[in-house]
Amino acid sequence: MTDPSLAPPAPSARRLATRARLLEAAAEVFAEVGVQGASVEAVCARAGFTRGAFYSNFASKEELFLALLQEEFDRRAREVREQALALEPLLRDRSGRVTPSEAAALILQFFMPSHDATAWYVLETEFLMLALRDPSLSPGYDGFMDRFYADVAGVIEQVILAAGRRFTIPVAHAVPVLAGVYERALRAGALAGERRGAGDINARLGERLAELLFALTEDAANGQPSVD
Repeated sequence: MTDPSLAPPAPSARRLATRARLLEAAAEVFAEVGVQGASVEAVCARAGFTRGAFYSNFASKEELFLALLQEEFDRRAREVREQALALEPLLRDRSGRVTPSEAAALILQFFMPSHDATAWYVLETEFLMLALRDPSLSPGYDGFMDRFYADVAGVIEQVILAAGRRFTIPVAHAVPVLAGVYERALRAGALAGERRGAGDINARLGERLAELLFALTEDAANGQPSVD
């Protein structure tokens, strides 16, 4: 049993406030100039702190970005849970009778990417390129993705069950497939910029996700549940 006296002391309120301000400033700087274009000095200047304050909280700019990414993934998971909670009663009213077109409309209503999501996709892609060049960063990025998929897998499964369907493959296998379609739409939105309306991209995303969900699920009243 671990001796409580040997546990590291909890960070002070002041230290937590400093860390939060650095993360807030980093989000602004990264959004403006990207991960590679951002510097520790720029983040410190935006936050109003010294480099010493930065390095007492983060070992590097990359570690700072990973901490920021953790906050963003936590926010997304909360958002998925909240949207699912609002959607489930509607699905139960139509349980077993939801059509692909209805599913596409509900996906469009509850789960469409925002402008912030597209901006974050650009930053994540840039960081992924850094991780591909620096293997020491890869475990951190992969860990975020694995935890996020695990966080939302159960929520997505509950939504599907509320609609009167169930996955024909393990939900842990289905989620990355669905995420791949979602990320493709984010990429299309980022590449299109102002040249094409987001509504058109989002509408096609709703249709594709609905089509994929129906391909990966079956009526819950028929067949046997998939084996994890």
